[in-house]
Amino acid sequence: MVPAIRILLGGVATTVRDAVLRAVEEQADLEVVGVAAGPWELLQAAGALAADVVVVPAPAGGLPGVATHLLDQYPGIRVLAVTGAGTAVSYRLRPQLVEVAWATPAELAAAIRADDEEQR
Repeated sequence: MVPAIRILLGGVATTVRDAVLRAVEEQADLEVVGVAAGPWELLQAAGALAADVVVVPAPAGGLPGVATHLLDQYPGIRVLAVTGAGTAVSYRLRPQLVEVAWATPAELAAAIRADDEEQR
């Protein structure tokens, strides 16, 4: 059995948090391992909880500041920066950014697991 993809939520709005929880609740290969309120707590929790994917809010027009720190400290982690409009951008330590839609819980679950399936 393949271990579940460990998801950490960082500073996301309640609507996004609820969408992630709905997306993973019936997915055996996805697990929310924690919620962190601020950037410092998020950086500590990512390592302590061995997160595979960190979901953070996407700022207008750019890479979330905490994403750079996460990718520097944890090279194997993936950052999924989501907007309230139902889009997300996936960041990993490589020169490729992938924009994904997540209008439904199933699409959000697929976005969370997409890059990790390549790594397994």
